[in-house]
Amino acid sequence: MDIRSWLVGFLALTALAFPLQDGYCGPTFDRVTRANLLRVGVPYNLVPQGYLNPTGEWVGFEVDLATELAAHMNFKVEKVKVNETTWRSMLSRGQIDAALCRIVHRRALEGEFDFSVPYFFDSPQIMIIKGSFKTAASLKGQKIASVQGSLSEKAAMRLLRQLGDESAEKNVVSFPDRPGCFISLGREKIAGWLDSGMILLEYCSKSPGRFELISAGDNADEIAVALPQDDSAWRDLINFTIQEMAADGTLKKIYDKWFGPDTPQPFPSKRPIEIWPE
Repeated sequence: MDIRSWLVGFLALTALAFPLQDGYCGPTFDRVTRANLLRVGVPYNLVPQGYLNPTGEWVGFEVDLATELAAHMNFKVEKVKVNETTWRSMLSRGQIDAALCRIVHRRALEGEFDFSVPYFFDSPQIMIIKGSFKTAASLKGQKIASVQGSLSEKAAMRLLRQLGDESAEKNVVSFPDRPGCFISLGREKIAGWLDSGMILLEYCSKSPGRFELISAGDNADEIAVALPQDDSAWRDLINFTIQEMAADGTLKKIYDKWFGPDTPQPFPSKRPIEIWPE
């Protein structure tokens, strides 16, 4: 029995057991199962999450993930182009049923959306000219770029202090935006740029082979599917499906395709995907 059929059966039994209570299936779960169609927001401008390749084909990690999510639930899929801003309004208005757009599960978003279990773990990285340094420890006394006022700026300062850099405040060079960091690194005016791995991978793709990433710590941000609020049946179905994909190897296959050792910029997985016991 596939996971969709199992969950529908479970909800039906629950409704029989508690006949006086309504609302076991929320509006998104009902709409998707009745239409047999999953409308999922996926990026089209983020490498390697989702982007248009030189031939115009829409490809990427989250593009493949959306396709397999629908397939594992036996739904047809309609992939809808979103970016890091538009997914929020489209999900709130019911124009899509789920969003995959390198979305970090944060408390600030909990008032608007629900989230799945994480399917990816991001982590702070330092982008460097390829071969210039081996580890973050090698950057002691070097200038590191970050975006002004960001968490990455604080992380860069903390890293240099932990390395014993007495000039940490001077060696963290803050820019108003990410393009400024990228340009400065490209001109070799700084030794590295600290930011989230996913963002740095996008910038690495702009000059293939010139840059690489080194780890800046073990902290992990949870990347999850954003979902409409207050539809536990829909959230459960997504959660169970992600875990099923982890258990049967589908998720690893997709991950290795885009982030594995044979890719232009490998990004080793930080943590295993959580699989709940039966």
